[in-house]
Amino acid sequence: RNRRMRAFKRWMISQGIEWSDALDLIQEEEGISVRAVCDLYEADLVATIPKQSCLTIKTSGFRQVIEAAGLEGSLGLSVALMYEKSLAEDSPWFGYLQLLPERECIPLVWTLDQVDSLLSGTELHKDELVFSFMLEILILFVYGDVSRQIVKEDKALSYEDWKECILPLMASASSELNPDFFSVEQYIAAKSLIASRSFEIDDYHGSGMVPLADLFNHRTGAEDVHFTSASSHLVSENDAEDED
Repeated sequence: RNRRMRAFKRWMISQGIEWSDALDLIQEEEGISVRAVCDLYEADLVATIPKQSCLTIKTSGFRQVIEAAGLEGSLGLSVALMYEKSLAEDSPWFGYLQLLPERECIPLVWTLDQVDSLLSGTELHKDELVFSFMLEILILFVYGDVSRQIVKEDKALSYEDWKECILPLMASASSELNPDFFSVEQYIAAKSLIASRSFEIDDYHGSGMVPLADLFNHRTGAEDVHFTSASSHLVSENDAEDED
C-alpha cells in the first residue's frame, strides 16, 4: 500500500499538483484520506491542481470517440474513466487510478438480493441499526428516504444507458477497447466513483475526476473543500475550521 501511495505522490509532482505541508495523506485498510496536521481556516489554500491533470472527457485519450458518439455528462465521463482504467500503466492517470477503489459502496452497486435484504420493509433513515452502518455511503447517494424500488429503477436505467450507448460504442471501436473493462458491471462501478468523487470543473471541461481533491469530503452538507478556478489551475481551498 505504501508503494502505491508513493507512486501517487510522484505522479502528482509530475503533473504539477502542489499541496500544503499542512496535509497528510493517510492510507488505511478502508481507503485513502487527507488529514490536517495543524489547524486550517476558511480560505486557506491547501492545493493547486492543473486542470490538465484532471480526468475529464476533454482530457481523456478517448475524447474523439466519446464526443463523436454524443456522450456527455456522467455517461461520457464514465466511458472516459473506463477507457483510462483499461489502459492500465499506459494511461497518463495510472498513478492516480491505481489508488482508487474498484467501486464505491453505494446502493447503485448492490446486487438486487442485497437491495432486498437491506432495504426491504424500511426507510433506511428510520432504521437506526442499518442507518448507523450505512450513513456514510448512503449520504453520497441521496438525501432523504431511499427505497428498494428507487435503487432497482436506477440500476435498470444504468443498464439501459449501457445497452443503448456503451454497447454500440464497443462494437464501433472494438479494436481500441478491451471489452473486459466495458461491461455493465464496470459501467456501474465507474458511475459509483463519479457519483461520490467527481467535481464540476468549469464550462469547458464539465465534471471530472480531480486527483487529491477527491480525497476531501465534498458531497455532503459538511463540505470542507471547494474550487476556485484560476486560468488553467484549480485552487482547492479549505472551507471550515479545524477540519481533518
